[in-house]
Amino acid sequence: MDINWFRCPDCSLVLTPPVFQCKEGHLACDGCRAGKCQRCNGTFNTRNKVVEHIISVSKFKCPFTGCHGFFPFRDLRAHREACLHAPCFCAEPGCTFAAPPPTLLRHLVVDHLWPAHPVVYGQVLRLRAPLLEPRRLLHAKEDGGVFVVVIGALGAVTAVSVVCVRKAGGPSQPCYTAELRASDPPLPGAGAASMIRMPMETVTSTDRPGEVSVEKLPWVMSVPSTYLLAGVDGDGASKKLHLKIQIKKIS
Repeated sequence: MDINWFRCPDCSLVLTPPVFQCKEGHLACDGCRAGKCQRCNGTFNTRNKVVEHIISVSKFKCPFTGCHGFFPFRDLRAHREACLHAPCFCAEPGCTFAAPPPTLLRHLVVDHLWPAHPVVYGQVLRLRAPLLEPRRLLHAKEDGGVFVVVIGALGAVTAVSVVCVRKAGGPSQPCYTAELRASDPPLPGAGAASMIRMPMETVTSTDRPGEVSVEKLPWVMSVPSTYLLAGVDGDGASKKLHLKIQIKKIS
């Protein structure tokens, strides 16, 4: 069933029981029944049990582009909260693009030149991330998951974190953990480089990857300046972080 057939003509919200009708059969939701019918000026005094029954036994298509699932009305809201096709937003200055995470990834890479890297759950991804590129994308072919690596100053240190790009939803969404590592550049003749390690018990979510900042994230790895690799021109702005990132899908 097309859920748009079951919208209240007055407020455009989806009809849910109780559903009322005027003497001409025009429908209204419980919130609009106190007013007059806009089509015949009648009053909504009668329950329409037939429409209520149709709503309760029908399956409705998910409204998000790319999702082809049909769900009972009682389950539709929970699905929409967890649907991988729920739109996320670009949030680049002046850009209003919105799309499911895989489509948004292509938009950010092509139109805004965000760097992107494939990632395999459970495997370590090695990155040299310039500080001039505070955000870069990771994409997993296994389930289409999209993540953003965020780098920013946090006091005297550089903070790093990873966030899943999706609409934050209910318990039916996949859950992810991560481990971040940063190694310092070894001195000539010295032994193995030292390393900072930070496990993330939960990878948080955002539907606006362009607005993510390390100051507002619950899990960040703090990296001192001695761990920054010098850039080609030797100035601070071109320095890089040598990162190892491992993301695991746990459900």
